[in-house]
Amino acid sequence: MSQQETVDSTTKIQHLRLQRMTWGLGAQFSTWLVIGGLYLFGMVPGMPVAIYFCLVSSINIGFALLIKTNLNMRFKDPSMTAAQIVAPIWPAVYLMFFVADPQARTAFLLTAISGMMFGSFVLTRRGMLSVGAFILTSYLALLAALHQFAPERMDWRIEIIIVFTYASVLLTVAYLGSYISSIRNKLRDKNTQLAELAARDPLTQLPNRRSLMDQLSQEVARVERRSADDHELCVSMLDVDHFKRINDTWGHDAGDAILCRISNELRNIMRQGDFLGRFGGEEFIVILPESTLDAAQRTAERIRECVANLRFPELPDGEQVTVSQGVAIYQADERIETTLKRADEALYIAKENGRNRIVVDQ
Repeated sequence: MSQQETVDSTTKIQHLRLQRMTWGLGAQFSTWLVIGGLYLFGMVPGMPVAIYFCLVSSINIGFALLIKTNLNMRFKDPSMTAAQIVAPIWPAVYLMFFVADPQARTAFLLTAISGMMFGSFVLTRRGMLSVGAFILTSYLALLAALHQFAPERMDWRIEIIIVFTYASVLLTVAYLGSYISSIRNKLRDKNTQLAELAARDPLTQLPNRRSLMDQLSQEVARVERRSADDHELCVSMLDVDHFKRINDTWGHDAGDAILCRISNELRNIMRQGDFLGRFGGEEFIVILPESTLDAAQRTAERIRECVANLRFPELPDGEQVTVSQGVAIYQADERIETTLKRADEALYIAKENGRNRIVVDQ
């Protein structure tokens, strides 16, 4: 992946994180409505409300700046999911200290649960339980502060019931949230596996024809963005010589084993950045980015010698397997199918001229 593609991918991911943060602000909005109602009904003084909004605004601006400046990428969890859930808790705890009615404080507890559900996007069961434990511990700390400094604002009979009920709800939400998260992770892994299977040849495990064409399209796009003559795109189409005779004489199992052996050997000698795939049958394609035609010919010769020197236990002693190759260079503004056609025509000439050789399309 090029540096520009890496930057584009990071930008998209960061944009998604900002979007999720906006959803979290939506969840916090319900808390703000509750606070507004408590203030209008005279159940909480104005100064604590102002301090609460200053604290919450600072927290949200801080998270947004971390994402905007990419500083969050240094964290173990760049999404900062758990931090964004628990950070607004203490400002809410501070405000709840000034709420006179114990029953009114339960509204804050309910809104904390809605924020906790955002953890199901990322957090494991342990993470969800840790967040739930933090919320419950914060509320217990509030009760301890009320008991010490404002016992007239609490009723232990009600508080014991609230704490027990809330602990049960938090435990349930933690388990359900982590279960949802695990399902999402399993589905993502399964989709990744299916995508890999769809892009792989089942016999050789090399990229298949569709994957080759996708890669070629990406390489063409890169070439079109460059202008240097020494940064070209070449392709080598290779074909196993007399492969039908191998299948007819020694069986398809032998033929399959030979294709797999050739695939493994070629994969090992490819330079970093080259792309090898099975085009179909006994045909393979090697994509050679940032390569001149001379360099591509040298790579093709290395491939030819590698295969010619292989010995296969499926074949009798002295039986040699060879490959023929057609090499072509991508011409500016042409369709990639045209490049492949020229490589295929060069391959045909190589076979007509005796096989086990390389023909370069000029």
